[in-house]
Amino acid sequence: MSQIIRKALLYAYEKHINCKRKGSKIPYIVHPIDVASALLKERANSEVSDDLIVAGLLHDVFEDTETSLKEIENEFGKKVMILVKSVSEPKEHKGESESEKRKSWKKRKTHTIKFIKKANREVKLLSCADKLSNLRDMINDDFVDGKTLWDKFNASPEKIKWYYQSMFRAYRSGTSIKDTAIFKMFAREVKTFFGVERMRKQK
Repeated sequence: MSQIIRKALLYAYEKHINCKRKGSKIPYIVHPIDVASALLKERANSEVSDDLIVAGLLHDVFEDTETSLKEIENEFGKKVMILVKSVSEPKEHKGESESEKRKSWKKRKTHTIKFIKKANREVKLLSCADKLSNLRDMINDDFVDGKTLWDKFNASPEKIKWYYQSMFRAYRSGTSIKDTAIFKMFAREVKTFFGVERMRKQK
């Protein structure tokens, strides 16, 4: 592991030190570590830069903490900052209350879908690794206690299903990442969890 990745791991840990995964007692840092782990594994099959792995560790720092994009750029460089910004929701939604997040949910997710459709390969890989980690947590939570799973979200199960189906298509649009292990695992989990029988491999 390179020095910059080790630095990013400690930086992310310190930024999320008092945070828990939503609706649980799990330290938040497990999520960015999971995202970075998926990207590190992807490196065995395709070109994945240290900057992309660093962005995986930092991808929620701007959106969920008081950290500025300028600070991220100063600490880790412009490319990492751009990657983090690319997978963060618009700045105007930063710091919204749970009630405000419920109201803005469709707008925020529609923005993400449209942006990812036109994004480059690195941004799509970063976003997909994030969504894969989130989806696997959903599957685990459903297995442990399915009755309370959807209480954690700001949208209904039908809307969550729409979002993940839409992201599946977005990752295949434009500069597709359908050849990557991260996307293939994401596609499998979407199909399994949401029962999307019509989502067959397209030629």
